[in-house]
Amino acid sequence: MSNLPLFWENLINSESGLPVVFHSVQRMMDGRYQVETDSVHNEFELVYVQKATRAHFEIMGEHVPVHRHDLLLIKPNTPHKLDVATDKVCQFLVLKFGFTKKDGTNVSGVSMDEFLNFISDTEAGGFFRLTSIYRTGIVNAMTQIMAETREGDEASEFMSGLLAMELFVWLSRSLRLQWESDIAGRTDKMRQVLETARNYIIENYNQDISLSDVANYVYISTSHFARAFKKAYDVSPIQFLLRVRIQKAQTMLEQTDKKVGEIALEVGFSAQQRFNDIFRKQIGVSPGEYRSRYKASIMNVDPMQ
Repeated sequence: MSNLPLFWENLINSESGLPVVFHSVQRMMDGRYQVETDSVHNEFELVYVQKATRAHFEIMGEHVPVHRHDLLLIKPNTPHKLDVATDKVCQFLVLKFGFTKKDGTNVSGVSMDEFLNFISDTEAGGFFRLTSIYRTGIVNAMTQIMAETREGDEASEFMSGLLAMELFVWLSRSLRLQWESDIAGRTDKMRQVLETARNYIIENYNQDISLSDVANYVYISTSHFARAFKKAYDVSPIQFLLRVRIQKAQTMLEQTDKKVGEIALEVGFSAQQRFNDIFRKQIGVSPGEYRSRYKASIMNVDPMQ
């Protein structure tokens, strides 16, 4: 069992590994630089606009105006180009990144798709406009990566790797806010997310998982997740977890001769007394009484005689 969010778990368990920056540059453009053909590459492209008055991207044929402090994340293999008005200057930072393979011998520019596909529909287009409170963290990481790249020594290469991880964390947090906002008004998407969380609880009921573990797994804040889960299933996530544990315990009491204390530990309770209390609250009798009654019932004997 992993307490990692689903997108991190997918990333780590896939053939891809850690994020790595392929290229970073600061550019200035005006109307003298006419871009006739689209740029298409296998890397993710992160663009921070430092200065812009009349400029726009064409991304998969979509007209996307950009202004000062805009931050765009363009997906791999997405045709795009920047157009700037003749008498204006656009200044921006560009950082291209992807992920290393586990064996370290290759790079994969599209592995983050597992991450992005979880938090967006394919029809969301070829880019994200990042507008959250984490934009400052993203821009600072970009700036530091560029500074380290200019150093060009072994220490700077190591530092760039650490900064790339930091950048990915900031991106994750930013996209999380947008993900929550997006699914808030979409019943179909929320239902899918909650079903993923429900299955996670069922599969990991015997582990030491908390409300925040489950919420993080599906990339939603704890309070938001708790409200949505209760509304969908008419039970809180923790109560659902306890219900699953008690159901599993009932089966073990019926089908095994294990001691009650052993069963308590196996279904996820750290203390037998708490297990006894929860069991009695849900079932109406103690675990020992439940076992006795079950055995009596299959033997057609009244346990009270």
